[in-house]
Amino acid sequence: MKEHKVQYPMNNLSPPSLFSLCRTLAVLFLVLMILGGCATPRKAEPPLGPVVPPPQEYKPVTGPAAALYTEAEKALQSGRLAEAEMLLERALRIEPRNPYYWHTMAQVKYRQGKYRETIQFCLKADSLAGKQPQLATRNKELLQQAKKAAQPQ
Repeated sequence: MKEHKVQYPMNNLSPPSLFSLCRTLAVLFLVLMILGGCATPRKAEPPLGPVVPPPQEYKPVTGPAAALYTEAEKALQSGRLAEAEMLLERALRIEPRNPYYWHTMAQVKYRQGKYRETIQFCLKADSLAGKQPQLATRNKELLQQAKKAAQPQ
């Protein structure tokens, strides 16, 4: 019986080409790891809370913050919470003493399930509301809802 010698492709590689193959495989592995890290699944957003329309008494004045507020309202009503949050942050940088912007940000946080932040934004809106009874009433309602939701069950 004749003995057959099995040839493996790796046996024919010289040390430099073996090193090159290992280096290529290592680079490929790193690229796949980086791309795999970029493809992490999104966290599911908590169920949306109630949509409270903006107080009827508020009509934003013209200017860059008013346009941002209007777009944020549209995003909030459409359920695009991250976009609404970003737009309101920009509006608040321009007009930080506007209680309606703070209240609307509290609504966004509530719908995101961030109840402690909702409470803080409601308190800020309340401190700026002054003599605006409709806003104060809506703000207190949202504050109570957030406090109730923030309690451990």
